[in-house]
Formats: sequence, structure tokens, C-alpha cells
Amino acid sequence: MALKLGGLAKAAHGDANRHKMKKKDPSWVNPFRVGRGENLTPSESLVAATLDEWYAAKHPKSCDEEIALVNSLKVSECPFCGSKSIAKNGRRKDGIQRYLCHACGRFFNPLTGTVFDSRRIPISEWVEYLLHLFEFHSVTTSSRDNRNAKTTGFYWLSKVFATLSGCQGGVMLEGRVWLDETFVPVDRQERVTRGGKRLRGLSRNLIAIGVAASEHGMYAVVEWASKPSKKRTFELFKGHIRPGSTLVHDGDNSHSKLIKELGLVSEVHPTKETKGLDDKNNPMDMVNNIHGLLKRFLREHGGYARDHLQGWVDLFWFIWSDPPSRYEKVAVFFQKAVLGKKVIRYRSLFRKKKR
Repeated sequence: MALKLGGLAKAAHGDANRHKMKKKDPSWVNPFRVGRGENLTPSESLVAATLDEWYAAKHPKSCDEEIALVNSLKVSECPFCGSKSIAKNGRRKDGIQRYLCHACGRFFNPLTGTVFDSRRIPISEWVEYLLHLFEFHSVTTSSRDNRNAKTTGFYWLSKVFATLSGCQGGVMLEGRVWLDETFVPVDRQERVTRGGKRLRGLSRNLIAIGVAASEHGMYAVVEWASKPSKKRTFELFKGHIRPGSTLVHDGDNSHSKLIKELGLVSEVHPTKETKGLDDKNNPMDMVNNIHGLLKRFLREHGGYARDHLQGWVDLFWFIWSDPPSRYEKVAVFFQKAVLGKKVIRYRSLFRKKKR
């Protein structure tokens, strides 16, 4: 019976995309409620009621704690015109503080101009969504578990990327720093073949991701090249490795300018010497371990668009970094999201994708 209910739940998501949604419920509709009213068989009524209960449980109204969080945010200027001539102007029906700008005459609230602007689903529902991301769940399965449309999951993902954009900006590694590149394939439709066969080695069918790590931190960046150059490596890592540190690497020539300009001590372990060594005896294990986790993470999201690869790498860095508790990470993410001034509109996002 559980399997059948699960199948019906999946079907419900499929049917949702074929029916016009109500304005108040943009993500999901119960397939048994579409155009049939109460004309249901007893078994259909049971399944329909169960789906309604599941949806209601997954989509609660904003709780008191969420409203308190929103109202605790400091508002110092108008998000529309930047004027500081603002004043509180009562509260909305849900209890969230409303403001009026005396300069442009527009009303707004503490979430206006953030990724939660014009939200229809409580912020609290993001808790489970983020926990799924932190546990390497795919966006599709997370959307299904949350009773959301698949597009909602990708819409929220774009908000995650926007919130975490630049999150590695303050990373500064020092002491012994391990540096190496790992590679991921380009999108299948962009792969180049020769004589009908795939290109071998470090071809243009690969994208390099550079990873630098120390005992106390990590920095990862997409290099947008199949073969990193001296100039590119230097530009990407010069602001994240303390001058005078020891660079533990495989001797790749692309690292030479970085070593010279930052006065780094070079400790070389060529790939031909470390290949086949077990982890505990491999001097490059620090960075190799991160490579393995990053590739596993990306495999769990095998359909990811390469255009958003840095967003996925930033998300991986956020998961890998402190605080260690995934629940604390959710709280940290909320702080970044409500304080950041980035707005992403649903229609604009998917209009761009269709072009």
C-alpha cells in the first residue's frame, strides 16, 4: 500500500504541471480535486484526503518564530530608492512589520529586496530543503519530498546560489597549503569528438576545478579551462594563500607563477610517485580527499548545468566548512539570505531558461 501511495504522490506532481494553478498555490494541486468536486469514490477520497494532509503538513503558515526573525531585522533605508527617510507603517495581516518611504512613497517590509521577497511559502519550509541539499539529496527528490513542483526546487536553488555567491571571498590559507586540480566533463551536447571518438587526456571536454586546502580551511574555484595556465592559477589563488606559506603540489607548471610571486616554499610530489599509494601514505591525501567528496557531490546532481558550476562549488564549500552541524548551517544560511540584497523572480528565471 505504501508503494502505491508513493506512486500516486509522484503522479500528483506530474499532474500538477498539466493543470492551471491557483494564484495562492503555485506549486502543487491535488489531482483528485481538479474538476471533480466531491464526486469521488471512497478509495479516491481516502487518497485525496491523505495527499491534502501531507501538503498541509509540508506547507504550514508562517510561525511566530519566523515572524519574530523577520521583524528583528534592522531596516535603515528604502530598498527601492535608497532613502533613509522611512518610518514604520503598521503590520501586515501575517504580523510582519511594514514600512513607508517618505521619499518615493512606496511600502515595503524587511524581506523586500532579498531572496525571500514576495514569498508565498513560509521561510521555515526551507529548513528541510536545505538539509536535503547538505545531505547530498538531489533537487528533484527534495522537491518531491516537500510536495513542491520540480521547478520550485530549481527556483530555490538559484536563490541558494545567489545567497552563497562570493562566500569564499574571505578565505585565506596559510602554513602548509595543498593545491591540485580535479576535472569534470562539459555538458554532453558540447563534447567534441574526433573521428566519432572521445578525446583523451586533458582535452577541451573537461573543466578544471582548482582546490587549495590547509588544516584550517579550503578554497575551491572553477578555472573554466581544461588545462590551467600560470596566469589563470595566479589570478584565482593569489588572494587566498598567505605569502611565505608552503605549497604542497604535484609540480604542475601552472603553479610556478603563484609560487614565485607569493614567495611560497614549494614541496613537490609528482603524480607518478603518488599514484597507487594508499591514503595514509599519500602526501597529497589532504586535497585528494576533498576532490573525492566534491565529485561525489556533483554526481548526486548529475543533471547540473555547467553554467552554474561555480554555484555548485560554492554550495559544496559551504557544506564542507564550519559550522560542522548541518542545523547550524541552516541558521547561517538564513542570516546570509535575509541580510543580502538579491532578488530573483520566478518568471524571469524560467523565461531565460526557455530562450
